[in-house]
Amino acid sequence: MKKRFRIGIALGGGAARALSHIGVIEGLKNHGIPVDIVTGTSMGAVIGAIYAAQPDVAHLKDRIHSYLDSEEFQESGFDFLKEKESQPDGGILFRMAYLARRGLFNTLAVTRTALVADEVAARSYAFLIDDIAVEQTRIPFAAAALDLRSGTPAELNRGSLRQVVTASCAMPGILNPVEINGQLLIDGGWAEAVPVQAALNLGADFVIAVEGGEGPGAFEPPRNSLDVVSRADALVRRALRQEQLKKADFVLAPRNGVHHWADFSTAKNAIEIGAREVDRFAGQIHRMIRTARVMAWLGLGRGQSKPRKPIDIPPIIESLPEPVKRGAGA
Repeated sequence: MKKRFRIGIALGGGAARALSHIGVIEGLKNHGIPVDIVTGTSMGAVIGAIYAAQPDVAHLKDRIHSYLDSEEFQESGFDFLKEKESQPDGGILFRMAYLARRGLFNTLAVTRTALVADEVAARSYAFLIDDIAVEQTRIPFAAAALDLRSGTPAELNRGSLRQVVTASCAMPGILNPVEINGQLLIDGGWAEAVPVQAALNLGADFVIAVEGGEGPGAFEPPRNSLDVVSRADALVRRALRQEQLKKADFVLAPRNGVHHWADFSTAKNAIEIGAREVDRFAGQIHRMIRTARVMAWLGLGRGQSKPRKPIDIPPIIESLPEPVKRGAGA
């Protein structure tokens, strides 16, 4: 007896930019595209865990909006980390460089291992994530992280849901690493920026990847050595993301106009843009799922064709390219 064909979604990180994932989930539901498996990295893990535990879009929206209006969010200090100028995101080292220019990072870096205290972070996760085991989620779920000790990716699909999400969100320098079963774990963006492989490992036959981050931005002459290092870090992380997206069956890349990773002020707009991204491609997703289901029934496997859109995401995106069907070439 053949196993049931399962559709997975892999939600990338991006902090405030990742709020578009909520709209994507809503759009998939509105267009009758089931979600059988959920994986997430960083903020994608937060959104994915909430939905996997209780697969209800209204509940997901309410939980996120309530958190953004809460004392826990204010206490988290994201407003402090938000850059006031509109700048592209160049990765964590870019953020560190900005703090250094403000004369803040040098002092904080030698007095603590993270800018946000564990107690403060714990209150945020307690607000957002149910205190259940990953095995108890109604939709199979896994979060991506990176083990600092071994240097290997970690796909977290058992144990405390709250702890798993905390590990996947442990942004270096901002939040402390998390110890789980002998592994010292940090933000999954350094291992599986968009955790497509994690979805495949959970048994997905068709994976929709949702990539909400921006590129490293247009090149500007470096002002100091930290600028050089931060640019290199951003380019390497973009290359990793592009390579991993090749494993996806379909790539959605909603661009919600949030210029800074910590700017959560446009959540409503970000969610709407995510839903519209699904509206644009729902027909094609349905056709590709039907084809993939037939191939699976015939025992032909997932094949070696390409995702629907070019993976080479330009530094600044004015508009998204037209979709490219898997196997059609580009």
